[in-house]
Amino acid sequence: MSRSRPASNPISFHKHTKQYYVTRNSKRIYLGSDKQEAVRKYHRMGLGIEPQESENMVIEEITVKELANRFIATQRANWKNPDVTIKCYQAWIARFLKDYSKLKAKNFSVEMFSDWKLSLKERGYSAESINHYLSAVRAIFSFAEDTDLIAKVPKLHRVKNEPKFRLGSKQKPLYTQEHIKLLLKHASTQMKSMIFLALNCGFGPKDLHDLTWEDVNGERVTLPRSKTGVNQTYLLWPETKNALEQLRSARDELIIRLARRDRERTDDNHVFVTRFWKPWNRDAISREFRKLCKRASVPCYGVYRLRHCASTAMSLVANPHIQMKFLRHSQLQQQVTYTNCPDSALDTAITKAKRQLLGS
Repeated sequence: MSRSRPASNPISFHKHTKQYYVTRNSKRIYLGSDKQEAVRKYHRMGLGIEPQESENMVIEEITVKELANRFIATQRANWKNPDVTIKCYQAWIARFLKDYSKLKAKNFSVEMFSDWKLSLKERGYSAESINHYLSAVRAIFSFAEDTDLIAKVPKLHRVKNEPKFRLGSKQKPLYTQEHIKLLLKHASTQMKSMIFLALNCGFGPKDLHDLTWEDVNGERVTLPRSKTGVNQTYLLWPETKNALEQLRSARDELIIRLARRDRERTDDNHVFVTRFWKPWNRDAISREFRKLCKRASVPCYGVYRLRHCASTAMSLVANPHIQMKFLRHSQLQQQVTYTNCPDSALDTAITKAKRQLLGS
């Protein structure tokens, strides 16, 4: 049963846009942020003095900040991981709002968008960051066009993204066999297991954070990738299996010793926990890996580069479809950025191609 509003309060307040509105024919009509003025407009509409076309006039006064808030509030239902995606969009849009916080959305133009892009380049932002900022602004104005919040939306696609320089094998070095041996030699029990899982299964820091003992079943590990949702089962190397068994044995002994002292501790079934019994997050893993590289006298390219090493090795022994399953990607072309083919591999392929073309 529908509920009628009292005559003393005939309008509603929208907290995201901070405007009062009424609903007519299943469509909201915004009346502004001043309550008394909104009530006056409401009664004038009832008398037919202000037609409903006044909606566009009021909505066009929305600021880019209000538009961004409405975009995030609405798109939340469409994102696979809303908590993570919201943080990303808030960070990207925050850069735009610092420069145009009080600007009316209807006054934004392609020329202003172009000037803003040039200012980002002058301030030394990377091409990747600039493209994130540009895409976020395009998204909120595309949302404004789809929802009729602005009568005329600027054609922001006329301003192109920055071209990203693709790094080759020389600009993006990989860890060599000697580097990996030194890292394993100086690594703790937990860090050694992390390195083996990164090389054996292509796990990144987020995968290591998500991994639980329930995911480890004998000689296999099964784990969905949080970024793509793709699930995959991996056969463990004997070295990886032994490292995990040593880790589990040491963890069980520690829990028993603590229980004898009436100190109950639990890892909540996480494979990797800190000394405070909290799951390792990505920052903690990266920080400890940098310390390990320093102890082992190995150049530090980041813990995520181990995933690149695994992808490169897989590309040399398997076809692209198997490599895609290994990396748990949802599209075939995604592993291109994870694979750095050395020049020696190309030389070997050229020699093999000669045998196919000219014979031995």
